[in-house]
Amino acid sequence: MSDSISDRPIRPAILAGGAGSRLWPLSTAARPKHLLPLFGADSLFEQTLRRFGDRFAPPIVVANRAQEADLRAIVGPGSRIILEPLKRDSAAAIALAASLAEEDELLLVCPSDHHIGDIEAFHRAIALARPAAEAGKIVTFGIEPSHPATGFGYIAAGKGDGVRPVARFIEKPDEEKAAAMLRQGGHYWNAGIFLALAGTWREELRRHAPAILEAAREALERGDCESPVIRVDEQAFARSPAKSIDYAVMEHSDRVAVVPVSMGWSDVGSWDAVFDASPKGDGGNVVVGDALVIDSHANLIRSDGPKVVAIGVDDLVIIATADAVLVTSLSHTQRVREAAEWSENDANG
Repeated sequence: MSDSISDRPIRPAILAGGAGSRLWPLSTAARPKHLLPLFGADSLFEQTLRRFGDRFAPPIVVANRAQEADLRAIVGPGSRIILEPLKRDSAAAIALAASLAEEDELLLVCPSDHHIGDIEAFHRAIALARPAAEAGKIVTFGIEPSHPATGFGYIAAGKGDGVRPVARFIEKPDEEKAAAMLRQGGHYWNAGIFLALAGTWREELRRHAPAILEAAREALERGDCESPVIRVDEQAFARSPAKSIDYAVMEHSDRVAVVPVSMGWSDVGSWDAVFDASPKGDGGNVVVGDALVIDSHANLIRSDGPKVVAIGVDDLVIIATADAVLVTSLSHTQRVREAAEWSENDANG
């Protein structure tokens, strides 16, 4: 490896195509999760950018074309924004980023809408993973589990310290299986964050998902790539199979390694995850906006408009916007997607 490669800043490849329907009614197709200020004044996307700063090269952002105006107002100079004309899941998004980047660039693929509390721990894990990624591995970051979560996939790590081989990927388990994996040890939450050379991504996509890589390359070749905002060809991109990178590559590749890390990570995938990651006030409540809480405990209450008053209630999520109000228990937040689907169907007649 040349010194120029090993000294070259890592380029984040930020995936910003999700909608976050489990955070309805705040998150909608028009205002997806990564554009929301869920922890402080800045959006999750802005916090993702800030976590890299000057240590990294300007990012490649892969996003829905409907978000162009929002993203152009946020990203800094030198960044590239690839606008997807339709959703084809994470494998196609990574194929676009890897095809745009130079072959010897290290790409740190990460979602735009996650929360990381300990940024220095994240940077230490990246530094630990870098030599393996430069040697041709796809290094994923396994989150040290704090409880037997059933909403995440898991990574079973092989023996060793530091960068470890991946024994297998495990689909979202039931609670009994998740608890058994925690007792056994060596199992980590799959955060969907990866470090690899652009050339490695291309090789593994060519081996395991050639139709996805070919569609991405053709979409770029036939698209408009001259400006910082890249508009890919819709007809070519539509030919890509819609698969996650886990199904398309990670579960088949023999070049995958894992770095376990504890960094205060959350996928912010549901309102109970927002509650867990938020600082608590009196009574263990999280209150944002114009709300009054009386004799109530462990509630998440957020209003972007109407006044909300909670009296004598515990363990609830109450989200009020100008258009809708959600009330659910913290234990049922995984079902909020049903409400989002109902609202969308109702709006479409």
